[in-house]
Amino acid sequence: MKKIIVGGGRAGRELAAQLPESAIIEINPEKREKLSELAGVEVIIGDGSDEELLKRVGLDDVEAFIAITGNDDVNYQAAAIAKKHGVPKIIVRVEDPEDRERFQKLGVESIMSPTKIVADLIGDMMRFTAEATEIRVPFEKILVPILSKDTVEKAFKEALFVASVAKAEVTAVSSIDIDRQEMESRAVEMGVPLKILWEEEKLMDIIKKHLHYPGCIILDIVKEHLYYPDCIIIDQEELGILDKLFKRSVVLKLIKCASRPVLVARTFRYYRHILALLDSSETSESVGRYAVQMAHLCGADLHLLILEVVPGELIDGIRKMGEKGNVRIIENWVEGNPMIEAVKEVRSENYELAVIPWRGTGVIRADLIKKIVNDAPCSVLTVV
Repeated sequence: MKKIIVGGGRAGRELAAQLPESAIIEINPEKREKLSELAGVEVIIGDGSDEELLKRVGLDDVEAFIAITGNDDVNYQAAAIAKKHGVPKIIVRVEDPEDRERFQKLGVESIMSPTKIVADLIGDMMRFTAEATEIRVPFEKILVPILSKDTVEKAFKEALFVASVAKAEVTAVSSIDIDRQEMESRAVEMGVPLKILWEEEKLMDIIKKHLHYPGCIILDIVKEHLYYPDCIIIDQEELGILDKLFKRSVVLKLIKCASRPVLVARTFRYYRHILALLDSSETSESVGRYAVQMAHLCGADLHLLILEVVPGELIDGIRKMGEKGNVRIIENWVEGNPMIEAVKEVRSENYELAVIPWRGTGVIRADLIKKIVNDAPCSVLTVV
């Protein structure tokens, strides 16, 4: 299917060269000759925010719509038209970081903010210490076990978002009824290295060394393979079907038995506001570290919900990491019932990601963790 690219500058030309069967719309007629050199690319001279023009190009038969001009208003208008016509994938370039909120409200799938990305990249190059490197890369290998048609749009989709900012690789365990070409195409578009393991090839033995719950279907089909993921991303909704069949919480059992962070996917886009729940347990240090790392990579604000008295060095350490990673940190010290306040904050729908401990020894205990994992409207990263 065709991809429409609005904007024929250097970024647009490079993108069109990488995407076969694409059409590129450029308002400047002087760029026609250079754009016409692109093999297999249709070139249209005109205003990419003109609905009639976009309809003539063919919005009803488009796989992806990318607005990549240097003008946020043009990109917004073009994306709004594509959204109106039901284009399944919309990727928008945002020049001004302060503009990103209105694009989020529009509901576009992906947002790139070159200004923020470049600033963070230069900042990282200026801070090439071991600590800065640690902030940059929380995950290098991401595993998506049990892949159905639904998880292509959910857990796999979120894995690509996380991997694209973390510069990580994704390994997906898939059944044969999945469109492999579609998955590979999505990974290429996001710039993510992808490996697909098929059930029939008996290559689903990836995480046996990390998961030991024998009754779970996930573990029955993954045993001994030399693959050590840094993070496992799963889909709550799909696994919820298994919960009903086997009358147990497969998601919670998976998380409980994993020796790696597990992310329950519900957001399916880049994170802009991240919530970290902190208590007096030793795991809070890992919670804070992962939360800062993710906020740094996504250019997100980090909200700390401090549920009880914690060691001063814990908060100081998180603050220092935030400064090194150019992460804006907002602290909220709970005065009321910590469990009630934690559930209330997670359910507020103000966040795309909540980071919580799994085996906590403070006020964040099993019942609270279970409630958050099951009921949160956002993605949940559990840290061991």
